[in-house]
Amino acid sequence: MSEIGISMPNVTVRGPEAPRNLESLDPVFQVEDLSVFYGDYEAVRNVDMTIGNREITAMIGPSGCGKSTVLRCFNRMNDLIPGARAAGKITYHGEDLYGDHVDPIEVRRRIGMVFQKPNPFPKSIYDNIAYGPRVNGMKGKMDDLVEQALTQAALWDEVKDKLKQNALSLSGGQQQRLCIARAIAVKPEVILMDEPCSALDPIATTKIEDLMQELSRDYTIVIVTHNMQQAARVSDRTAFFTAEVDEAGVRHGRLVEFDETSRIFTNPADKRTEDYITGRFG
Repeated sequence: MSEIGISMPNVTVRGPEAPRNLESLDPVFQVEDLSVFYGDYEAVRNVDMTIGNREITAMIGPSGCGKSTVLRCFNRMNDLIPGARAAGKITYHGEDLYGDHVDPIEVRRRIGMVFQKPNPFPKSIYDNIAYGPRVNGMKGKMDDLVEQALTQAALWDEVKDKLKQNALSLSGGQQQRLCIARAIAVKPEVILMDEPCSALDPIATTKIEDLMQELSRDYTIVIVTHNMQQAARVSDRTAFFTAEVDEAGVRHGRLVEFDETSRIFTNPADKRTEDYITGRFG
């Protein structure tokens, strides 16, 4: 594909100028020929990608292209859906994530998840954060652990004087940061985020985006987003998915292109990526 210049008004594309080394990729996940089925239906087919350590990877694409389905494979959340199964291979630090010896509960402790809609427990702010460490039998002073998680989630200063209040009294943006703090509290390595800002206003969205970039110093982050500008602003690498219709008229999600975000948004290798980014379809 010849070089193109794609205009993305009012968007700053995060790229190699950021203080990161994108030349060498330290793999956390390696995905090889991944297909995901719900019963007999193949929702996603033949995905290959690598998720780098302490990078933010964004997955973009139109609705129904399999982004969230692939995301849930990284912590085996799809196991909880009757009839769901994954074919192909996903390794986590070289270990088969779906091997017979692997405990999916331990997988979900190491690989935390933040959902589209904030979902705090109907408990106090303190108990929301302390719940996971207590269940996992983590040692140490709980007060210190709660403060550390809330501080990392940029929420401590806003809630330190009301830790006994019900978490549902917080604003939507605060609830989402609380959910991020709750995920951090069990000390995962990876944080998965499924459209974490879709229910938030622009100010709360900016806080979450700033938080993601700060957290990526210590955590590997994979985010699904419909917001291309958000992917351009926060991610190091971007995967573009689309939905294809086969000869039988059945839709399947496919990974079209995976590259550094700066290339995806300025010089994509596939015409379908260019068409989506410029608004010609999707």
